[in-house]
Amino acid sequence: MGVGEVARSEEVHELVAGFDRLSREETARLLSEPREDGRAAEQLVEGTLWLVLETARSRDTETIPLDDLFQEGSTALVTLVHGLDPQHPLSPNQFQDRVRQVVGQVMDSLVADEEAARREDLRWAADSERLLAAEAELRLNSEIAPTDGQLAAHLGWPEERVVQLRRAVGEARSQHDVELMDILGEIAGS
Repeated sequence: MGVGEVARSEEVHELVAGFDRLSREETARLLSEPREDGRAAEQLVEGTLWLVLETARSRDTETIPLDDLFQEGSTALVTLVHGLDPQHPLSPNQFQDRVRQVVGQVMDSLVADEEAARREDLRWAADSERLLAAEAELRLNSEIAPTDGQLAAHLGWPEERVVQLRRAVGEARSQHDVELMDILGEIAGS
């Protein structure tokens, strides 16, 4: 966890510590109160943030900071609370179970999406390396730059994949060149 993540995590803990946990009686009362003015819903959310934090901590993921999990979980809590029917209130235990379920599902989905994106990034990086190696190999054999079709045939990929990867590699090189020129400019200006 980086310094910035630690600071944001501490901010989340301080925020949650600023709200008292609701007692069972307070929770039952708020669950049965009408929510026209919004105050009952606000109190339910504030008094239940500890449960969102507890759920976020239980996810203990390296890819998503605690404060991001907390933010998504808090949004899910607000949505849940505003969707409850005071005419058919849940018991305090049912409410906490429902919060854990809904908030946990949102967090699990966020973690799964992040892991899928990470796997896709790794696949793109590995495929980019394969593309560059194939391009170098074909160039050595014919001394001219291979076409997208030749690369696709060599790698056994659809030509569109080659086009996408070549574009991405070109953009990465261009961005790297810009950053390198900026650094060299700064050095020359010193």
